Amino acid sequence: MTPATRSALTQRLRRLVRGVPAGYTPLFADGQGIGALPPAFARRVREAGSPFLADGDSLRLDPALPGEALEAAWMAQVEALREEGWFRAWRNECYDVRLGAADESAAVLCRLERGAFRRFGLRSRAVHLNAVTPDGRMWIARRAAGKAIDPGLLDNLVGGGLASGETPRSALLRECGEEAGIAPVLASCARPVGTLHARREEDEGMHDEWLHAWQLELPADFAPHNTDGEVAGFMLLDRTELAARILGGEFTEDAAAVAAAWLLGSLAPR
Repeated sequence: MTPATRSALTQRLRRLVRGVPAGYTPLFADGQGIGALPPAFARRVREAGSPFLADGDSLRLDPALPGEALEAAWMAQVEALREEGWFRAWRNECYDVRLGAADESAAVLCRLERGAFRRFGLRSRAVHLNAVTPDGRMWIARRAAGKAIDPGLLDNLVGGGLASGETPRSALLRECGEEAGIAPVLASCARPVGTLHARREEDEGMHDEWLHAWQLELPADFAPHNTDGEVAGFMLLDRTELAARILGGEFTEDAAAVAAAWLLGSLAPR
């Protein structure tokens, strides 16, 4: 890579974490910030009440509603707000609402519908796989046109959110089979290479996510195939073309960051 390309990729990585815009309402639990709500949605949530308590310019989860009671109250509110059209993508899948840390030490407060996370600015977790060949190229996927988020953009060969109760490894193994047809015995050879933090404003609210990056060397004769309908096709890119497509804005922001970090050598198997 040229010095100019390295500099441009580095700048992309530096922009991965952006500040919360002015006017957002912070959300707290146990004294820790766990989210941020855009203005109009925050006003509606204040009106809806339980499981939230107004605390000046912020909101906090009612400490009298732990565990299952919190989950039931929050999901009831989210279901009601869904009927009003507040959530664009409804997944019928739950993520864990967690406190702070990226690893498994973080306390889980409750589960919540995945499609509500951006409205509340909650931090989710996802796995991304840099799938490389022995000659140093990388397999890339193109997202299906019907995807609710980032349709048609380029992506890591394998990537996806951690459902409630999943670990990064279990999520990776599941996604390897679904998205690229990588058999468990081969997928289990993947190694964690680091965790990136992404935060930015999207149309529904804040996208805030831990990106658990993995790396796997695939055999030279491997050909990926999709099984869940979420991938439109695959391509194999050398480093020069990979960098060009990242800088050309063809990738999702998170996949671009994970692939760029690999190009820059800042992610390494452990």
